[in-house]
Amino acid sequence: MEQNTKKNMILVYIHTFLSTFILYYICDTLFFIERGLVSSQYISFVGISFLIKIILEIPFGIIADRKNKKKILLISNLLFVISTLTFIFSHNYISFVIAIIINAINNALSSGIVNSILYESTKNKEKFNKVLFYNSFFYNISYMFAMIVGGYIGQKYGLIYTYWITLIPFIIDFFIITMIKTNNHIDTKSNENNIEVLKNGIKEIKKSSYLLQLILKSAIMFAGIKLVEESHPEYASNIGLSVFIIGIYTALILVFCILGSYIGSKIKKDKYNLILSINPIIVGVCILMVGIMNNYLGIISILIIYIFSESFDNIMKAKLHNSISSKSRVTVESINQFALGLCGFIFSILMAILLKRVNLNVMYICIGSIIIIFNLINIVKNKIKSDFFKKKMDLK
Repeated sequence: MEQNTKKNMILVYIHTFLSTFILYYICDTLFFIERGLVSSQYISFVGISFLIKIILEIPFGIIADRKNKKKILLISNLLFVISTLTFIFSHNYISFVIAIIINAINNALSSGIVNSILYESTKNKEKFNKVLFYNSFFYNISYMFAMIVGGYIGQKYGLIYTYWITLIPFIIDFFIITMIKTNNHIDTKSNENNIEVLKNGIKEIKKSSYLLQLILKSAIMFAGIKLVEESHPEYASNIGLSVFIIGIYTALILVFCILGSYIGSKIKKDKYNLILSINPIIVGVCILMVGIMNNYLGIISILIIYIFSESFDNIMKAKLHNSISSKSRVTVESINQFALGLCGFIFSILMAILLKRVNLNVMYICIGSIIIIFNLINIVKNKIKSDFFKKKMDLK
C-alpha cells in the first residue's frame, strides 16, 4: 500500500511538471502586443481571469470534493489545450478574451486538487510542508526550463511557436493523469450535498480567525504579485532587455521560488507566525522598489520577491491543510482562491484604469504600497488585540 502511495505521488509530481511546461508564459504579453493589443487590454485579462475565479472557484471546489478528481484533471487538461489553440488563432481583443476565459475555467476547475491528493497520500501529516516543497520543486523546475526554452524559441523562430510546442507536454499529460489513483484511501468522497460541503468548509475557516486572516494576507499579496508577473516582460522590454534575456531571468525567478519553498519547509513551527507576518511586508517593499528604480536593478527586486512569497506560501498551505478535514479540503482551498480572485479582480480593474494614464513602474509603486500598508495595519491590530487580551487576563 505504501509503495502504491509513493508511486501515486510520483505520478502527481510528473503531472505537475508536464502541466507547468508552458513555453509561451515567457512571452505572452509580448505576443499580445505583437497581435495589436495594448497594456491596459492585457492587464484587463488578469481581471477577467480573477472574475472567473470568483464565480467558479467555490462551486468547482465542492464538485472536486464530491466527484472523481482524475476525471476533473482530464477535463482541465482538455480545456487548456483548447485555450492554447484559441490563442494561436486569435487576432483581436475579443478572441483573446475567449481564450482567457477558457483557460480561467481550466484553472478554477483544477485548483486545489493536486494538493488534496498529495495530502491524503502523506502518511505523516506533519511532514506535508516537505511534500509541498517537492511538488513546488517540480513545478518550478518545469517552469524554469519552459522559460529558457520558450525565450530561445520565441526570439529565434517567433513567438507563435512557443504556443504550438506547449501542446506536446499536455498531450503526454493525458496519459499520466489516467494512471493517477484517486481511490477511497486517497480521494475521500462525501455523500453530503453541495451546500453541506460548502457550509462545512466555511465553518472550518470560521473556527480560526487567524486562518481567515492568513487567507486575506495571501490574497492581497499574491494578487499584487500576479499583476507583476503579467507585466514584467513589458517592463523588461522597456528597459532594453531582449526576449531571450527575459527568458533567462524568468528562469532565475523559478530558482528563487525553489529556494523560497525550501526555506519554508525548513522553518520551525515556533517561527511560523513571524514569517507569516513579516514576509508580505518584504514582498511589498520589493515591488515598490521595482517601480522606484525602473531599471536593470528592478529585476533583482523581482527575483527577491519569490524567496519571501514562496516561503510564506509553503507555511501557509501547511497550516491550512493541517487545520481542515478531508471532507471539505478542496472547498477550503477554493475559498482561499476565491479571496485571491476577488482581490485580484479589484486590483486589475484599478490598475488597468491607472495604466491608461501612467507607466508600468507607477503601477508597481501603487501595488507595493497597498501590500505594505495592509500588512502594517494588520500587525498593529494584532498587537492591540494581544495587549487587550493580556490586560484582561491580568485583571482576572
